[in-house]
Amino acid sequence: MFPIITNQASCRDCYRCVRSCPVKAISIRSKNGNGEFYAQIIEDICVLDGRCVQVCPQQAKKVSPAQDRVRAMLKAGEKVAVSLAPSFAAALPLSRPRTLVSMLKKLGFAYVSETSLGAEMVSAAHKELGFKQPYISSACPVVVNLIEKHFPDLIPYLAPLVSPMIAHGRYLKRLLPDHKVVFIGPCIAKKAEITCPELAGAVDEVMGFQELWEWLTTECLCEEDCEEAGFDGPQPALARLYPVDGGMLRTIAPSTDILESKVITVTGLKNCWEFLQHLQGGFIDHPPYLMELLACNGGCISGPLSVTGDDIYVKRQKIQAYYRSCLLSTDETCSFACLSRPELPADLLRRSFTNKKLSLPNPSEQEIRDILAQTGKYTEADELNCGACGYNSCRDKAVAVYHGMAEVQMCMPYMRKRAESLSNLVLSSMPNGVVIVDYKLRLLEINPAAEKMFNCTNKDVAGKHISFILAPQFFEQVLESKTLLNVQCRLAQGMVTRQVLFPVEREKIIVCIIVDITDEEKHKEQLAQVRSQTIERAQAVIEKQMKVAQEIAGLLGETTAETKMLLSKLINLMKEQ
Repeated sequence: MFPIITNQASCRDCYRCVRSCPVKAISIRSKNGNGEFYAQIIEDICVLDGRCVQVCPQQAKKVSPAQDRVRAMLKAGEKVAVSLAPSFAAALPLSRPRTLVSMLKKLGFAYVSETSLGAEMVSAAHKELGFKQPYISSACPVVVNLIEKHFPDLIPYLAPLVSPMIAHGRYLKRLLPDHKVVFIGPCIAKKAEITCPELAGAVDEVMGFQELWEWLTTECLCEEDCEEAGFDGPQPALARLYPVDGGMLRTIAPSTDILESKVITVTGLKNCWEFLQHLQGGFIDHPPYLMELLACNGGCISGPLSVTGDDIYVKRQKIQAYYRSCLLSTDETCSFACLSRPELPADLLRRSFTNKKLSLPNPSEQEIRDILAQTGKYTEADELNCGACGYNSCRDKAVAVYHGMAEVQMCMPYMRKRAESLSNLVLSSMPNGVVIVDYKLRLLEINPAAEKMFNCTNKDVAGKHISFILAPQFFEQVLESKTLLNVQCRLAQGMVTRQVLFPVEREKIIVCIIVDITDEEKHKEQLAQVRSQTIERAQAVIEKQMKVAQEIAGLLGETTAETKMLLSKLINLMKEQ
């Protein structure tokens, strides 16, 4: 399973992950074609630096957990050895780092060792390679991914050595053949590294420091209740400095005076990308013989699965302090010379690398221009290159659209302009008057229909009190109740209107829609007048008929009564209309 999982429901297409991803390994896809989008990781491009996980404001990107599988191992009675990344002293909020050994033993782990041992083996193998040609360190799996997927031409520069984790895992497997091995560290890419066919079997599971800390918290294990303890097996030396920038160089060549410009350390994925671009482009005439590239700023101490939020300088000091404390310790379990130096056969320290670059077709200039035109960009002047979509330029984004990794709608200036033009079109085309005021009842805007109603322009009334064109009482009522109000009133101009007023609290405004119902009211008055006249005439007929009836009562008899009844029904019928 890919180590990073996307929760589509939580993703709000903010494009923050696209903006943050140095390699643009994010594809924006539609949620069931409903007009909403989510960000999906492109596994063939992703280098697993974990930046998208760290910056997502909705926490829609999650790291695949291993804690349950590790717990299951222990519950099943498996013997499990821990390979603990040397950054633990800075990545976890511990004032006494070596209490972690006791905590891990209480969780059920049988053997706890520092991955720095593997780092020492790798450093020794680097020395054996010599300085006959330039090498890029292969210790950082993110850098390895970066070169294999984006700079495959530089694969010959990669030192053909496994990472410290793999070296240590293989060492533990040989030392403890009946044990499972779990690596605990700050790196997401390690979760994918152990699945590489050439490296499989060295480590069984990878847990992040965050997972470990959650587990310890759940079990109510804290350093106050634990004693400091020594790590099992041989103890590392300078390799404890591996997680900080320059730490590997210090381990390989404690004195770099003779090398000086022949070594270099580069940290931060963006800086690594730029360095590799220069190296690939031939802009570095004499590449250093040893290039330590680390994807995280300052080294592994800034890994994405760390718990502490300290800056890299504080973390660096913690690693140095832990290293010095081990030097000064009188505890034999922490001394460097207490056991023989661990070794691995050379073939178990070697590895190869593969060109994994995703080959994509390049769009023609016309195809790029056609895509740009969909967002109103017809000339270079139209290309704002604002970066709001996450891409460095409008052209880069157009290429991503061509490859199906981005959507046209990701252009923020275009979508804003479009939204504003549509809303303005609707507002200006409405046959009813629209008046907008702020919560101080100052006029902000009126549409053309309202301008015609009040015989003024938007410019004339902007900033003036609502009483300039309308009685304020209904606005005051809405301001107080914060609810919709539907009223009918006659304006000073003689116009009869129906007014619908409602607040928009987020914008602190009140909107009033004014419907001219003058003609409707005139029609009602005319209808009422016809009814009244009909009733009057019917009443006159009744009175006249009664008078005649009195004179000729004997002649008409029952006929008169029937006529009265019919006329009364007519009157009632007209009253009901």
